[in-house]
Amino acid sequence: MTYSVWNQGAGRFDYYEAPGVEAKANVGKPGHLRHRTLGSTPAQAAWPLPVGARRVGAGEQARGRIAAVGGSELGALEADGGLVKFALVGLGAYLLWRYLA
Repeated sequence: MTYSVWNQGAGRFDYYEAPGVEAKANVGKPGHLRHRTLGSTPAQAAWPLPVGARRVGAGEQARGRIAAVGGSELGALEADGGLVKFALVGLGAYLLWRYLA
């Protein structure tokens, strides 16, 4: 399977090959996308580049799936993540309890 990753410094796409073949031309909704109030950035909407993908070239046009390198864009703990919301609600409850007690 071919993936294209935007290289901002070079102003072009880097092409990567990873094992596996897409059986269908139209795939379903990717599992990495989440609902966001203001939508997703291109890096957040891109497919995660599989571990073990190797660079095979570069070019002006994207080929295959648009991907993002590393987990920083897609796997990072973001402000709208469930764990962060849970921690903020817990902190708010604690501060309210301390204020009222």
